[in-house]
Amino acid sequence: MAMNTTDVGPGLLTRIRRHKYVGLVTNILPASIWLTVFFLAPLAVMLYFSFGERGAFGEVLLGFEYLGLQQYATFFIPDGASILETIWISIAWAIGYFVPFVSNPASAQPTPYVQLLFKSIYFGTVTTLVSLVMGYPMAYFVARHASQRWQTTLIALIVLPYWASYLVRVYAIKILLAKNGLVHNLLATLGIATDVQLLYTDFAVQFGLVYIWVPFMILPVYASLEQLNPELNEAAMDLGADRLDSFRYVTLPLSMPGVVAGSILVFIPSVGAYVIPDLLGGASTATVGEFIAAQFGAAGNWPLGSAAAFILMVIMFGALWAYQRGSGGADFL
Repeated sequence: MAMNTTDVGPGLLTRIRRHKYVGLVTNILPASIWLTVFFLAPLAVMLYFSFGERGAFGEVLLGFEYLGLQQYATFFIPDGASILETIWISIAWAIGYFVPFVSNPASAQPTPYVQLLFKSIYFGTVTTLVSLVMGYPMAYFVARHASQRWQTTLIALIVLPYWASYLVRVYAIKILLAKNGLVHNLLATLGIATDVQLLYTDFAVQFGLVYIWVPFMILPVYASLEQLNPELNEAAMDLGADRLDSFRYVTLPLSMPGVVAGSILVFIPSVGAYVIPDLLGGASTATVGEFIAAQFGAAGNWPLGSAAAFILMVIMFGALWAYQRGSGGADFL
């Protein structure tokens, strides 16, 4: 008897749709194509460019005779220095620059690019620490002491600045810290300082970074604290712990996943920041983010900019991996 082809088609399609891998492929394929085309492929091209050289007219030379690690060497190694000397010079300069009352123990300085990298990591680290010190108490109050109605209101107020454009908020800070701005006039009125420079300083950059990114610390910490069972603290106090010990040995360790997540969300954009240092800082506050943007823009040195971008990426992922390994999530203490 001849097979009815009208029955074979729908039956075959039904079996295909019910196959255990079809749904998986259908869900993953669009996102995979999107990430490949708009993320992985540009990263691969940029990585390839980082091994090339800049031509006389700004073109990228990618011939076999030009490929090498020369851009990475230019970024890290001062003229005439060996690898060991480069490491010592970089560490010594960082100690002399960031540690108060300690001079540079080395006789030379690292490359300007390494100096920018250290400054960027410094800005990111300070921003993360200040955001944690400011954000944790706020998140703790909202999660553990505010009523349900006020929790919604306070969380809305924390998120409210993000209804405005990123650039609008940065320009608002610039106006606030300007020579005759609100802060300057307030300090002069109170007699604290009459001729203080706030804008185009490290303070202005640090202030802007903390202001922009502190909500990204508050929200993950709040999410961790809000899920904690208050009976755990009551049990700890029943066993003889006071409020401080209950917080130290119960609340803080259990909230560490939120602290780690918030630190990652604050540290990464702070280290690679470009707009905030460019608008609020001066020449002395330049960061590696500004350097990378300049290489892809006015300088026209795409190989060096690509190398700097990948160096920053590797350092950030390495630092975050070490941070997570060291914190151990909830077992931090």
